[in-house]
Amino acid sequence: MGKGITLRCPQCGGVSPSKTVFRCADCQRVLEAEVDIGHLTAADFRRLRDSRDSNIWRWFDFFPLEKPASIVSLGEGNTPLIHAVRLGARLGLAHLYLKNDTVLPTGSLKDRSNSVGISVAKELGFGTAAVMSTGNAAASVAAYAAAAGIKSVVMVPAATAPAKIIQARVYGATVVVVDGSFDNEVAQLYKAAVQEFGWYDCLSSNPYRIGKKSYAYELVDQLDGVPDWVIHPTAGGTGIFAMWKGFQDFLSLGWIVRAPKLAAAQSAAAAPFVAAFEKGLASVEPVAARETVAESIQVGNPAALGRRALAALRESGGTAVASTDAEILEAQSLTASLAGIFAEPAGAASVAAAKQLRSAGVIGPDEIVVCNLTGHGLKQPEAIQVSEKEFAPIAPTLAALREQIRRSEG
Repeated sequence: MGKGITLRCPQCGGVSPSKTVFRCADCQRVLEAEVDIGHLTAADFRRLRDSRDSNIWRWFDFFPLEKPASIVSLGEGNTPLIHAVRLGARLGLAHLYLKNDTVLPTGSLKDRSNSVGISVAKELGFGTAAVMSTGNAAASVAAYAAAAGIKSVVMVPAATAPAKIIQARVYGATVVVVDGSFDNEVAQLYKAAVQEFGWYDCLSSNPYRIGKKSYAYELVDQLDGVPDWVIHPTAGGTGIFAMWKGFQDFLSLGWIVRAPKLAAAQSAAAAPFVAAFEKGLASVEPVAARETVAESIQVGNPAALGRRALAALRESGGTAVASTDAEILEAQSLTASLAGIFAEPAGAASVAAAKQLRSAGVIGPDEIVVCNLTGHGLKQPEAIQVSEKEFAPIAPTLAALREQIRRSEG
C-alpha cells in the first residue's frame, strides 16, 4: 500500500498522472505535493517527538517520499534554537530566539529542501540533478547529489561569491558561471537546459522540495508550543510557503491550536514581497533586483511560489520588511557580538527585520519571536570589512599590547 502522495494543482485542483511533471497541464501552475496525514493521531505526535532521529526525517510521515530506504541525509535539521538574551535586550525583545541554521551540513537552510528533493530524485531514478543559484542552493544540491550517487550541474551568475562556487565544485558538481543576471540570462539558459537534457530540476518549482516544512515541526517541538512570530529571510518564497504548510499540517491534526505570524525579511534592493504588500496585490510583481550585500536573497522575480508565499504571509496575519544593506550589516554584527553566531548578511536579514518591526510597534516586547538565521557567515566572508591596521603586527612588548588594546576598546 502506497503512502498516499499526490501532485495537485492549487488553481484547478487537477491531479497530475505523472510524478515527474511539475506543472499543471491546464493552468501551468506549479503543482503541490500532498501527503495523506489524516491517519496520524496524538499518539503519533508523541512517537515522533520521542524519536531518536536527530534530523528532519524524524518527520518522515509529512514528506513526499515513499520508502525510508530512499532517504539521502547528511544530518540536516534539528538545529539549535537559542534564547538570545543579550541580543533581545538590545532590540527590546525579551523572548527573542535564533534558529541557527548556520550549522547545517553545507552551511545553509537549502539542506532542508534538498535532503527531501534529492531523496525523491533518487527514488524516481534520475541520474542528474540541476539548479540555478546565487550560491547556497548550488552547494547544497551538489552535496546531496554526491551523497545520493547522482551527477549535479549548477548555474550561478558571475557575481556569486567565490566561496560558494568553490564549495559546489568540491562536491563534484559541474559548475557553470553565467555572464548575466540571475533573473534574466541565467534563468533563461537554465530553463532551456533542463528541457534539453532532462535533468531533475531542484528549483522552487519542484513540488517535492518542501523540506522547509520542518521549521514548523521543529519549532513546535523545541518551544513545546507555538511562537508569536517567525521571521524568515526571503528570496523566492519557498521557506515562507513551506513553513506555513507545516504549521497547517499540525493544525489540521489538532496538534497545535494556532499558528504564528510569518514575516518575510528582504533586502531593500530586491523586495518584491514588500512591494506587493504595500500595493495590496494578490500576486507578486517582479522587480529589478539591484546589487546587495544580501546576495543569497537577491531575487526580484519569485515566479514559482511568490503568489502562494504572499498568501501565506497574509493568512498568518504577518508582513514583509525591507532592510537596507547598512541595516543588514548592523544586524549581522549585533548577532555575532551579542549572540555569538556568525551569519551571512542574508541570514541576518531576519534580525534586521525584527529590529524594525519592534521599533515600529508591530511586535510587542513580550511576544515570542523566532529569527531564522539561514546561512553561515563564512559563505560570504568578504562582506566583513576589516582595516589593514587591525591585522598589522605589533612589537612583542607589553607597551605595544596596551596600546593595541586601548585602540580596540576606544
